[in-house]
Amino acid sequence: MRTSKSKHILPCLLLLFSPLRMQAQEAARWVAQGDSLYEREQYDKAAHFYKEAAEAGLPEGQCKLGFAYYVGEGVARNVATAVTWFKRAARQNYPKAEYNLAFCYMHGRGVPQDYERGIELLKTAAEGGYSQAQRTLADCYEKGVFVIQDKKEAQLWRRLADAADGTAVAGCDEEERECVPTPSAVTAPAVPATEAPTAETLVPDTPARETPENALSPEEEEYMEEAYPDAARSPAELSAFTPTAAPRLSILYPENGAPFHTKEVKLKYHLQADGMERETQVVVMVDGERQPATRAVRAADVVDVELPDRDCTVTVYAQNRNGYSEPASIRLHREKVSTEEARIFAVVIGVGKYGTQELPDLRYSAKDADDFARAVAEKQGHPFSEVFVKPLLDEDASRREIHEALKWLKQEVTPTDLCLFFFAGHGFRDEKDRFYFIPYGGTTDNLYDCFSSQEFCQAAEDIDGKFIVFLDACYSGALGERSAGGADFADQLRRVRNGMLLYASSAGDTKSREDESWKNGAFTRALVEAFGGAARSDDAEGLSTNQLANYLAKRVREITKGAQRPVFKNPNGLDDFNLFNYE
Repeated sequence: MRTSKSKHILPCLLLLFSPLRMQAQEAARWVAQGDSLYEREQYDKAAHFYKEAAEAGLPEGQCKLGFAYYVGEGVARNVATAVTWFKRAARQNYPKAEYNLAFCYMHGRGVPQDYERGIELLKTAAEGGYSQAQRTLADCYEKGVFVIQDKKEAQLWRRLADAADGTAVAGCDEEERECVPTPSAVTAPAVPATEAPTAETLVPDTPARETPENALSPEEEEYMEEAYPDAARSPAELSAFTPTAAPRLSILYPENGAPFHTKEVKLKYHLQADGMERETQVVVMVDGERQPATRAVRAADVVDVELPDRDCTVTVYAQNRNGYSEPASIRLHREKVSTEEARIFAVVIGVGKYGTQELPDLRYSAKDADDFARAVAEKQGHPFSEVFVKPLLDEDASRREIHEALKWLKQEVTPTDLCLFFFAGHGFRDEKDRFYFIPYGGTTDNLYDCFSSQEFCQAAEDIDGKFIVFLDACYSGALGERSAGGADFADQLRRVRNGMLLYASSAGDTKSREDESWKNGAFTRALVEAFGGAARSDDAEGLSTNQLANYLAKRVREITKGAQRPVFKNPNGLDDFNLFNYE
């Protein structure tokens, strides 16, 4: 009987998997068409086919679409969206996407700068057999950048790279696009190359010097003499005469010559003190000015270094009773970021598929987010010089990804920018009337998996620029109400530096609605209409905050026949201003 049943099961299985196989084959053809058009520099048409393949789930298409967004070929340049597509491909263990994502983390492009995550992804891409990642990792071990120096490990990865060259790796070849900086990245923003670069471009060589590589500058020497008047020699001189028991210290990251555009950077060092690590003091100086020693996290050998608004030299040395280490220095270059022209930074979250049995799926939450993201992207030039949209849809919208997106806003947004946060999905109000965003994989049984309004406020407090929140979730109006625990979200919002506005889809005791006839949530439907010009009055130059509030209140009640009432909160008492211009 088993044999007989298996004869019937096998054709059924073939029928089940045939559509998936046909879809994969079709996606591969779309990539091939995109490649052909790309070679002829028809980038807009190429991007169209890459998007078809990407949305079908093909990692090669996702990686190439991500590159198109990164450099702005065929689509408007948007590094945040590029990262989203790199991540989707990386989740399928696609080495080229992992390599590109490593670059983005190391340089803070579309994500908060995170060297640890970058080197982790670089190792994963190398272990996946991608020769360029293997060569880059070999250089890292050779020079002691990002990792502890290890010549044998460098030789191992270089041999693996030599063996991998000429062998196709999961669709990765030398013609694919990569996010790596050009050799001029030290003095200019990184620009991805379309051809496979040398590993040296990711790990720049230390500039040739007449003085020793890690020697102190005259200003730093003067500082050291004042800080340690009993020393007969400077730390650089002492290191030449102290016994081998003196501490040794090297900088793992950032790399020498790295660009930066943040207020501070995490510096990781490797300390060897022959069992005296706990008794060893690590000193950090920026252009000769000493940083507070208490900022070092000795367990991880990481220290947060505050950086000035200019190029600077960071010097680190170690001291214990056996003497000084040789100081280690790196030169960092401040990237020029215009603070005169306003930009939009938008985090757009839509969760319809929750991946749990407890919460029902929502039909249009992901579409809501996608529609809103498109409406925001169209505002470039009205009057914003650039628009950066980070879409987090379904499985992209985990608790970790939402936290990371808010850290990205903190890193990038300046006081002249407009910051938008959109969430469509399930909301939850607990017994103390506290509101929670339910991310992908979250449940109301375990609120630690969710994202609380308090967490959101704490993150928002550190973000510059005007901050506007749009929530299309049940009970979202609870964010503007005082909870039973006494916490008032509106009071918390007042602490946001430049003020925050809240547009919520429904009152704190009301569910938000979606319907097949709208193919959106009611609130998002009205919001996208307003961004498209439906709220425009005859003499208006742009859509103002109050006009938007009035249109949403009227339109949502109309769509839902009075069953849903949106909420508008302005806790800082901000004056009415235009979100964007129509022309």
